[in-house]
Amino acid sequence: MRSEKLLLIGPMGAGKSTIGKILAQELKWPYFDNDTELSQLSGLSAEELGEMPVAELHVLEALCFKEILSRPAPSISGVAGSVIDKEGHRELIKGEFAIYLRLPLAEIIERAGYSGIGRQFTRVADDAQIRERFTRRDPLYRACAKLTLDLTSSAEEDAQAIINALKEGDIST
Repeated sequence: MRSEKLLLIGPMGAGKSTIGKILAQELKWPYFDNDTELSQLSGLSAEELGEMPVAELHVLEALCFKEILSRPAPSISGVAGSVIDKEGHRELIKGEFAIYLRLPLAEIIERAGYSGIGRQFTRVADDAQIRERFTRRDPLYRACAKLTLDLTSSAEEDAQAIINALKEGDIST
């Protein structure tokens, strides 16, 4: 297995933090959690970030993304869903080893909830807005990812599928 940066991309609620921690433990690589890093970078608590206007949060998420990319490999990082919206960010994602953690829309809504960093959107958006975001971002995630993983109900199995794909070289780069 090559020494590289794994970027876990996908919408809020996909399991980036959970799967990232499992992968870090199995691979013995550092894991950078987007929410933790965002809090440290901004000096704001998770609660404060969770109440911030969405547009302001997205600016901080972009800064955090670039900070995480500047760190040495190997590493595993969860990436805020908002970074996929900018073409320049998509190019940076394509330059790394991105794994799209994909879920059907209904499961994203169920998992994401309404509290926490980035969940401001789910508190104010209606179903049509949530569906539009999913429909717009899904092909962007797919285009940037070297691996798209349709998630199961087991984060452990999903992490193992990623490890197996990395070991077997099943991933086109």
